[in-house]
Amino acid sequence: MAGAAQPLLEQAAELVAIEPADLSHALCTRRLVTRDDVVTVPLNREQSGDSRDALAKALYGKLFSWLVERCNEKLVDDSASTAFVGILDIFGFEQFQTNSFEQLCINYANERLQQQFNWDIFKAEQAEYEAEGIEWQAIEFVDNQECLDLIDKKSSMGLLHLLDEECKIQRGTDEKFAQKARQTHAEHKDFDAPKGDQLTFAVKHYAGCVAYLCSGFREKNKDTLHQDLAAVMQQSQAEVVLALFPSEAPERESKRAGKPKAKGSDTMTVGFGCLRG
Repeated sequence: MAGAAQPLLEQAAELVAIEPADLSHALCTRRLVTRDDVVTVPLNREQSGDSRDALAKALYGKLFSWLVERCNEKLVDDSASTAFVGILDIFGFEQFQTNSFEQLCINYANERLQQQFNWDIFKAEQAEYEAEGIEWQAIEFVDNQECLDLIDKKSSMGLLHLLDEECKIQRGTDEKFAQKARQTHAEHKDFDAPKGDQLTFAVKHYAGCVAYLCSGFREKNKDTLHQDLAAVMQQSQAEVVLALFPSEAPERESKRAGKPKAKGSDTMTVGFGCLRG
């Protein structure tokens, strides 16, 4: 890497306390392990850009989790009273001119929060009144469970499950995912498929209808950080970076010893994380 990008590379390398040449090599090449050899192949501009983006997102995500853990360690007093005040924020809904996988994840999270709000304020209270025989007047509210099922119900291949399945297919594409989503959920009341763009589908969320463009869905869902990039982060001279990227030596030793990995440990996706979270 040279020219106008060199100062930016050096600045990035300084921030993570890694030699610029090592960071450049990890971003611009990829090691391919074959049965007989290890081959290093150069990446083109687009592939190198994908590596840069994956590393930036990994740093952001890991640093955010690290910060939350540190705050909890310093601020949470386990011996204090269990009484607390919780705030449920359900106003993070997003709709832009172009909506992608990020907006689907954010809006799904808000659908979940809305369902929690419905449960705490309406469903649970009314169920308690019924159980205690208290006279009450039913309160009408919009139940968004069907929209949640459209996104996350496994038995009906909700959108996130459908996307995960497409990511497992070697020849899978965003176009095929969009087509399968249209075919699978064509009759769902909260799903719409604009005829003008075969790469787009719409979800009728509780806060409004949002059209999602499927370009890049598979790559964003996989969001994989290649082992070469993780390895170069483990060469950092900064303790905080090493804490964010702990060595995976024990896992490698397990592989050599023939010990099985935990089921699904190598197939984690962003969508799967949303479903678990």
